[in-house]
This record gives sequence, structure tokens and C-alpha cells, in this order.
Amino acid sequence: MFTLEGKTVLITGAAGGIGAACARMFSSHQARAVAVTDLREESLKALSRDIHSQTGLEPLAIAGDLRDEATVKRIVQSAVEGMGRLDVLVNCAGVSRLGGLYEVTEEQWDFTFDINVKGLFFLCREAFRAMQRQGGGCIVNLSSQAARSGGLVVSPDYPASKAAVLALSKSLAKVGAKHQIRVNTVSPGLIATDMTRDFGYDPASVPLGRIGNGDDVAGACLFLASDYASYITGACVDVNGGIAMI
Repeated sequence: MFTLEGKTVLITGAAGGIGAACARMFSSHQARAVAVTDLREESLKALSRDIHSQTGLEPLAIAGDLRDEATVKRIVQSAVEGMGRLDVLVNCAGVSRLGGLYEVTEEQWDFTFDINVKGLFFLCREAFRAMQRQGGGCIVNLSSQAARSGGLVVSPDYPASKAAVLALSKSLAKVGAKHQIRVNTVSPGLIATDMTRDFGYDPASVPLGRIGNGDDVAGACLFLASDYASYITGACVDVNGGIAMI
């Protein structure tokens, strides 16, 4: 069984969907401490209470807007101070919308990239500072099948932003290797979350015959964060039920 025994973890976008699934799974697999962040403070606190009642480990809840660099610095600093160090960062925060080519406004484009790319970059950079000081660490970034397929129903800004995450993660993996900082990516396919509720996914379109769930993605993140993946960096793990085999 993959474990995170003794490791500290920061998970973004943890108020729902894949982020919440990661928080629950990591907390139940012997992580020493878990910090969670999202814009929705009350949802974070409810998640922390729920995890505490189930596992005895109470995640540190840190609310904040990831589009702001100063807030990102505060979040990472608070996580490091609260947990003592930072071994693992899992970037689950992200946004997507339904829409076509001519429906994407400049405001929407900037909003998507500010969260999916800019905020993720600043989080990784602040995590690098902490991990370098302690001699290493691990980052798992969430991309999407849409980054390579162009997406099915989402507006074009989303696959563009997730393709940027793939490229950025490889760049960070090269920089981080000499510091023993591993950076990998997980690319989910059709996953049932609140964000994708209205996307109209058809289980028959998936070779494995079902729509994925948060735990399917969290399991891949757990593996990449564990010592079983200690020789893996710059990789992308597809979690899509076989709908795209690239």
C-alpha cells in the first residue's frame, strides 16, 4: 500500500471535487500533517472537521485567492509554519466552463489562466523555496485530458490553460531535479465533480464503461507523492478510463 508516513502535504482546491478527494485520501494514508486551501473558507473548515472525525488528523485550513501572488506566499508560509515543513504540494485548484469559441471573453480568458496557470506557478515557486531548504520534495500538478485532445464541451481557454500546466510542469521538473524536487502531472479524463455536473458525459464513451470519480484521480496523485515514485519526475499520468491512449 502506498503511504505518506511522516510527510506533510499542501493541497489546493480542496473545498470540493478532486481536491477534497485528495485531502481525504492523503489524510487516511499516514500523512503526518495536511494543509488544505481554497477560496471557500467555510467548506474548508467543514472538510477539516469531517476528516478529523474519520481519521483523527485535522487538516490545517488556509483560505485564499490563488490569483494573488502575495496571498500565495502567505498560504505556503502558513502551511510550512503550521506543519513544520512541506514535503508534498498537490495543485488541484482549477476552473472550467462550457462554451464555444466566440463566447470566450477577455475577462474569462484571464480568469482561467490566472487560476489554472499563474496561481499554480506561484504556488510551485514558493514550494520550491521551502523544499530546496529542506533538501527535496514532490509536486503533483493537475492538468487534463483536454490539454492534448482539445476538450469535448469546455470552452477553448480551459484546454489551453491545461496544456500550459503540462509544459510548465516539465520545465519545473528539470529545474527541480538537481534539488531532489520531483514534479509530475496527472491528467484526468471524464471525472464526475460539481464542476462537471452539467457536461453531459456518456459512460458508454469510456472503454472502462464508467465515468471516473475523485478517488480515481486522488489515487494517482497519492502514488506520485509516495516514495514508490521516487525515480519519476517530468511524467504525466493519464486517468481517463482508456478514452484517450496517447
